Amino acid sequence: CPVDDKESKGKHEKLWKLMEHYKANDVESIQRDIVSQVEYSLACTRFSFSKEDAYRAASLAVRDRLLESLNDTNTWYSQQDVKRAYYLSAEYLLGRAFQNALVNLDLEPAFKDALMGLGVEMEEL
Repeated sequence: CPVDDKESKGKHEKLWKLMEHYKANDVESIQRDIVSQVEYSLACTRFSFSKEDAYRAASLAVRDRLLESLNDTNTWYSQQDVKRAYYLSAEYLLGRAFQNALVNLDLEPAFKDALMGLGVEMEEL
């Protein structure tokens, strides 16, 4: 986002300072993020949630990590003034997107362990 005036620039610098660290990818941090998504994004209780709730919360936790990379990529593209081509395909399997995202982020083992620690097997999702 372009910032023109000095006051806005100061506010943006504070925002970027607060967001300068990526989400941690260790098992405990992933578990904390999943439980947080269950309670705050899905409005379910963290003490009793279904496999569907676990899937949705884990998907949101993965999405957050994907967005970190996407935002960095878009910022780099904007700074380099690269050309972009857009392609939209409706032919994809949504269920496989979760697994593919985990593999691409190299987080499949960590998420599997995190979910297992919460009493959910990833293969059941």
